[in-house]
Amino acid sequence: MNPGYLGSRFVPYCSPIFVRRVAPLKTGKGILEIDFLNACYAEGVQNFRATRFRILLRGENYLIGHLLNDTTDVRSAVVSHIEFAWLERFCPEIIQTHPPWEMDPLYSGSVSLYLDRIFGLGPA
Repeated sequence: MNPGYLGSRFVPYCSPIFVRRVAPLKTGKGILEIDFLNACYAEGVQNFRATRFRILLRGENYLIGHLLNDTTDVRSAVVSHIEFAWLERFCPEIIQTHPPWEMDPLYSGSVSLYLDRIFGLGPA
C-alpha cells in the first residue's frame, strides 16, 4: 500500500492479505468491493469488510488500484498472488517466526496453506 503510515514520507508497506470476498459493484467504473484480512497491518491483524477498490490497471497476475474511503486520503494498492520469495523479501519477520522448512511439507510447499496455518485460517 502506498502511502503507508510511518515516517515523515509515509513509506509504502507490504503485507499479505487473505481475500475473503470480491464483488464487482457493476457501476461501469471498475470498482470492486473486497473483504480481506490484512496480516501485517500497523495495529495488528485486521479484518476489512466492504472495502471499495477502484481498478487502475489489470495485469496478467495482479491488480493496481485505489482504496476508496470517506476521507480525502488516496491510497494505492497492488493485489497479487505471493510466493515464499516475496515473504522473505517484504515480510521476513513472518518467515523468521514461523520457518516453513520446519513444517509439514504440505505447508512448506504452498504459501497459501502456510499463511492459512500460521494465521489460524487452516487446519493445525
